[in-house]
Amino acid sequence: MPMFVVSTNVAKSEVPAALLSEATEELAKALGKPDRDGYPCIICYIAVCINPDQMMMFGGKGDPCAVCSLQSIGKIGSDYNKQYSKLLCGLLNKHLGISPERIYINFGDMDAANVGWNNTTFG
Repeated sequence: MPMFVVSTNVAKSEVPAALLSEATEELAKALGKPDRDGYPCIICYIAVCINPDQMMMFGGKGDPCAVCSLQSIGKIGSDYNKQYSKLLCGLLNKHLGISPERIYINFGDMDAANVGWNNTTFG
C-alpha cells in the first residue's frame, strides 16, 4: 500500500509521465515486497501522486522545490529512509530539476489496520 505524494511548485506541463512510472518501479524494488505472478506484489498496490503548480517557497525562495511523503505498512525506518531519500531526491532532480537540498520527505510507517482498501483494511 505504499503511497508517495509530491507537492511541488514545478508546472504541470513540466512533469513527465515517466516520473510516475519510474517512481512506481523504483519504489517497488526498494521496498522489496515478494513477487506475485512474476511481478513485485508491491507494484499492484503502490500509489504515486504528483501535485504540481503549488504556491510554494523553500528557504524564502520560489525556485523549484518539493514537499513529499512516503507512507508504507512496514519497511520504514532509519536505515530504509536514507535509501528512499537518496532514490526519491534523485528521481525528482532527474525529472523535475529540483535540487535535493530543496526537497523535504516525510516518512510514515502505517499500521495495517489504519489503511483502508477495497471495502476493508489491510489489517
